[in-house]
Amino acid sequence: MSGVKKWPSYQSLAELVALLNASLEGGRIQKVRDPDSRTIALKIRIPGRSIFLTFSGDPEHGRVEVTESQPPTLPQPTGVGRWVRAHLEGARVEAITLHPDDRVVTLTTLRGSLCLELLPQAPNLYTISEDGRVMGWSKRIPSRGLRLGQPWSPPERPDDLILKRPEQTTTTSLTREEALTQLSQRIGKDLSSTQKEEHGPREGVVCRRLLKQTRARLERLSTALYSDIERADHAQAWSEEGELLKSHLGELKRGMGEIVVTDWYHPDLAQRVITLDPKLDGIENIERRFQKHRKAVKGAEIAAGRLEEVEAQLHALSDLEQDYSEGPIEALRSALLELGVYRAKQQPRRDLHTERRLPYRIFWSAQGETIWLGRGGVDNHLTSFQAARGQDLWVHT
Repeated sequence: MSGVKKWPSYQSLAELVALLNASLEGGRIQKVRDPDSRTIALKIRIPGRSIFLTFSGDPEHGRVEVTESQPPTLPQPTGVGRWVRAHLEGARVEAITLHPDDRVVTLTTLRGSLCLELLPQAPNLYTISEDGRVMGWSKRIPSRGLRLGQPWSPPERPDDLILKRPEQTTTTSLTREEALTQLSQRIGKDLSSTQKEEHGPREGVVCRRLLKQTRARLERLSTALYSDIERADHAQAWSEEGELLKSHLGELKRGMGEIVVTDWYHPDLAQRVITLDPKLDGIENIERRFQKHRKAVKGAEIAAGRLEEVEAQLHALSDLEQDYSEGPIEALRSALLELGVYRAKQQPRRDLHTERRLPYRIFWSAQGETIWLGRGGVDNHLTSFQAARGQDLWVHT
């Protein structure tokens, strides 16, 4: 970041974190990059623009940095990078905070946190689970004896450490645009103009239509899956009929349309009429019941798992409707594709003129002249009176 010292003071860090929180709170983490082994860069989407936020535990240049362009990334992600991709990518930023006793910056989401300890003596970058446990770090040996799975705790504050705090916290009441303007002044880049994307009213119409169609499709799928699950309620009846028919196997004959049996499953042992397929014999009618039972149970299990996925997609779609109802359309398509609910438009039809079947075969003479040979019957007629031209020669053999 332009103008930032090697190790920022607590005061400057507090001012920066306040601006970042006001600017990025509620933004969605779209992409994760690993500029180096101790640095994580997050592409955070806020209404109208995307901003890159970098947390680095580099021992020579630990920093919190905002950039206008995409940072580089390693060919293979680091351990911290893999965890962040798996848990924080796609999550919303709940808050960016600074610890009251030292230079410790934390980006929090509902799925976990990324914590940067900007301590000159032992900088480190931690990944923390949603319940506060340490899941990884950027240094080989973590400070303070922290271990994987243990609750994260802040470093002990040195007795001689004097923190110079901001004189007044005017950033707490800033709007997002005001915070972005002040953040632009700090880094020497106009985020509000270089990052903001202008979208015409037509693009907003296209985005809202796409969102509406996607929601309608998911809701129809959800209704169909509920119906598949409800069919499982009848699965037990198929199994019961199969068991009852087994006890009357000797009475079942091909051509029978029904049979009356004692219902062992009824508390009063009432009579039950079971409809049969007259084309099937007794064993085939019994097996048909058990097949339907197995199919209904299996279908319900598959539908239940798919329904959970669809409900999660509908929940995520609500966030996308808030973020992308006005565009940009390409960002919306990418988000829907990542969610697994984007349907691309039908590919343009192939050129029928070049792909259609020709009524003739093509040959070439020794002098290079083209010869069309009609395939026969109707094709000869089409070759002579539709494909051929006035100066062409016609020969019949």
